[in-house]
Amino acid sequence: MSENLKHIEEIFPNLALAGYAPKSDPTPVYNCIAYAAGDETRRWAGFRELGYHWPENAQEGLSLDALISAFHQLGYSVCDTDSLEQEFEKVVLYADEQGLWTHAAKQCEDGQWTSKLGNLEDIIHKTPIAVAGCDPAYGRNACFMKRQRAPLP
Repeated sequence: MSENLKHIEEIFPNLALAGYAPKSDPTPVYNCIAYAAGDETRRWAGFRELGYHWPENAQEGLSLDALISAFHQLGYSVCDTDSLEQEFEKVVLYADEQGLWTHAAKQCEDGQWTSKLGNLEDIIHKTPIAVAGCDPAYGRNACFMKRQRAPLP
């Protein structure tokens, strides 16, 4: 196990308990929001004028509503559960106690979840709560969203 993963376990003790595995090497190229949106080419933030990407027509800002608006522009709609639905792609959006978005993760086709942790590795974790609540910077599970999977060619 790399030093980075030991550090991750110190920040997120629930990960070791829930089970996780590294998925990629560390990189600063993209962040968790971009990763959950399927974009590994740039960093996303709540404001386009700061040099980050943000979807056109999405509400700008750091509120959970702004993040919901960004994923809505990608075809997602709010849903009630993290349960696996084979015909849908799902994301979970995290927020802090002030209602500001902090993190996003996406569901894998097998029902597990995957997250980009800062500039560190992308990881696969068994549940969305595995990265929630331990580090205040990652907040809590605040909203689940889903969109129809693209049909196979």
